[in-house]
Amino acid sequence: MDTGSIFGLLAVVLLVSANGFFVAGEFALVKVRTTRIDQLVAEGKRSALLVQSELNRLDNYIAATQLGITLASLALGWVGEPAVAHLLEPLFIGIAGEAAEPVAHSVAIAIGFALITCFHIVLGELVPKSIALQRAENVALFVSRPLYIFAVVFRPFIIFMNGVAGTVVRLLGLSISGEHASVHSVEELEMLVTQSREAGVLDRQEEKLLRRVFDFGDKTVNQIMMPRTEIVGVSKDSTLEQLVEMAADERYTRFPVYDNTLDNIIGVIHVKDLFPLLRNRVLDKPFNLLNVMRPVLKVPETVLVEDLLTQMQSKQAHLIVVIDEYGGTAGIVTMEDIMEEIVGEVQDEFDTREEGSRLEVELSPDGSSSVDGLMALPDFAERFGVEFEETDYETIAGFVFGELGRTAGVGDEITLGQYNLRVEEMDNLRIARLKVERLETHSETEEKPADSPEALSKKVTTDKLKDSQNSKVA
Repeated sequence: MDTGSIFGLLAVVLLVSANGFFVAGEFALVKVRTTRIDQLVAEGKRSALLVQSELNRLDNYIAATQLGITLASLALGWVGEPAVAHLLEPLFIGIAGEAAEPVAHSVAIAIGFALITCFHIVLGELVPKSIALQRAENVALFVSRPLYIFAVVFRPFIIFMNGVAGTVVRLLGLSISGEHASVHSVEELEMLVTQSREAGVLDRQEEKLLRRVFDFGDKTVNQIMMPRTEIVGVSKDSTLEQLVEMAADERYTRFPVYDNTLDNIIGVIHVKDLFPLLRNRVLDKPFNLLNVMRPVLKVPETVLVEDLLTQMQSKQAHLIVVIDEYGGTAGIVTMEDIMEEIVGEVQDEFDTREEGSRLEVELSPDGSSSVDGLMALPDFAERFGVEFEETDYETIAGFVFGELGRTAGVGDEITLGQYNLRVEEMDNLRIARLKVERLETHSETEEKPADSPEALSKKVTTDKLKDSQNSKVA
């Protein structure tokens, strides 16, 4: 092997390595997490500061890596193929004889081209890419200084290339994006959460918590409020003894204060506000609730929950009143209600169920479920896997009322998807509980005659009663 062949092989090794360097640099810069680099910068790592600078001007450095890859590839084809062919040609001449020298030369060139291509793709592309994707942080820190020097040396050419590329993109009617970072929509983030759960990175509770966070931004106040019918309030004319008795009987610490009717809530009283009065009470001094109640925040029912949370934090309010479109009280929302939308049901030592009270969803041995009529439609849809068309109703009881188109009664039924919903209990005019049963299979349904009692029952379907929406009973 002569000196020229040795230098040729060294050039091949260097050019393949250079190509791999730029490939690894490109993938590492795109893959590395900016939050992790910011953390390293805060810890004082100097190479991380350079990576952070490169990420802030990613277009320039991606162009630099592309330029480096192109130059290394062209040089490899120019130098590497002849060098390898020169090494192989004597071998083929020795096998075929000097008479076949032209053929041996052509074969050596073809095999040299194949070998260089193989080295280029495997060692100069695939292997560096795999390393960069698996060790993005380490690779980015390693390539940052050499890549910075290369970008400075070829800066004029890089600027020229970016300018030409931008012009071509604009001529195609496209916009130039300066963002190479991984920016995801909410839907994509939900898919990532699902994939992380399936891969075992997240447990079920963590997945549920993240999904609640995603849903939190879309919820409005009327979806989480305690409805007017459930509000426990006190009259502004209540005596101190009445307030103490109510505080002892109820599990709440804050009570809305109303004037004549719940539609006119004028403040809120905290049970702690009563303690100083009880300690320093003068028996002959009249008690006036208006002097101790606190102001109350009122918001329309269409306000987003996340916006309400901001208001409550800024105004240090833990109970707000929700107003409907007519100016009446639709319900109330507490800070606990908002927190439970993210972390789930939170119970303290006073939240034990009263005797006779029932769970929101109760399972029966026959596979059916008994559901509280106040269960929110999104919660019902998630629990039973059904979908609702756009509707003004917030609870499953309200939805059933709308589908019936009249005042409900015990035994009334509707069909929703693959479920039969039957009114189980009434609270005056309000549907208190519903029986949810999965519909029979098609074969079982066919066995029943058309004039059977089941077929003649007052069951209605969602599709049949769409025309009755104008006669909804709230």
